Amino acid sequence: MDTQKLLNYMDNLRFDRKMSQSTYLFEVVSQRQYYRYRNGESEIPFDILNKLANKLEIPLLKIISSYQAHAQAEKEIVLDIYNLVIRKRFKEANTLLRKHKNLLLIDNESLLFYFLSKVLLDFYQNKITNLDMIEKLKEKIDFDNTMKKQILHDSELFILGVIMEYSDSDREIILNKVNQLRKNNKLLLSGKAIFNFQVYFWITKNLGRLARFEELIEIANIAIEAAQKNYSYYSLEYFYYYKSLAYHAMKKEKEFEEALTQTIYTLFLVDAYKREIFFKNIEKDTKINAKEFIIDKIKKEFE
Repeated sequence: MDTQKLLNYMDNLRFDRKMSQSTYLFEVVSQRQYYRYRNGESEIPFDILNKLANKLEIPLLKIISSYQAHAQAEKEIVLDIYNLVIRKRFKEANTLLRKHKNLLLIDNESLLFYFLSKVLLDFYQNKITNLDMIEKLKEKIDFDNTMKKQILHDSELFILGVIMEYSDSDREIILNKVNQLRKNNKLLLSGKAIFNFQVYFWITKNLGRLARFEELIEIANIAIEAAQKNYSYYSLEYFYYYKSLAYHAMKKEKEFEEALTQTIYTLFLVDAYKREIFFKNIEKDTKINAKEFIIDKIKKEFE
């Protein structure tokens, strides 16, 4: 547990209980040393934590339990904001941000997702440039140091994924890093399938951009298998489609048609508006009318 964050949480409890800081610290710890603990300059001993909890008249175990519950609740709110942003539902995202403008962000993962959400929202709404966004994200995660890490977790991966999406100069180095860690089981993803599939999405999309088609097909198949096991349709149409485009580029027309067929079948699980946009993209990329293609396929199956 991050005792620095726990101390900050306890200080908010102190404020809510209308207790002055001088009363809170009296005969427990000096103000100077207390600030060292809160700034992370030194580790706070357990007995000091316990004495501060006694000052609040709340058992330390209850405070820790409350802290963990609060952190989880904040994480859910932040992820709701992030999901609204990436779906470009800006009005709802802004409403949620205003509603929860006083989040403590006591969990570091929540802090990073919150930051990512706000930066992406500003970028999508043309308040900052592409370059500004990349610089802000790199600075936030200490990009050079992060790229040296041998384990990455959700928020780091998502920030790297956005950088990979919008920075041509960083794309390949990030892709290689993430893919290598994936192979070595060094990606600490949460239990939520949406996170796993978003990482797979970034990997497959950018492998396609770099014309690394064999690798793309391998990852797309892994993602499709995982989606089937988890009964998840998140980005499934993209995994089939990127796979079909890879086969198309490799001039493997039979495999291309099979993957494109699966793409179109999957598109009937999404809303009509998204499906029509996807059909237009298929025609632009392949010169194939998706509706005519699938009708012809169905007719041949019943002949």
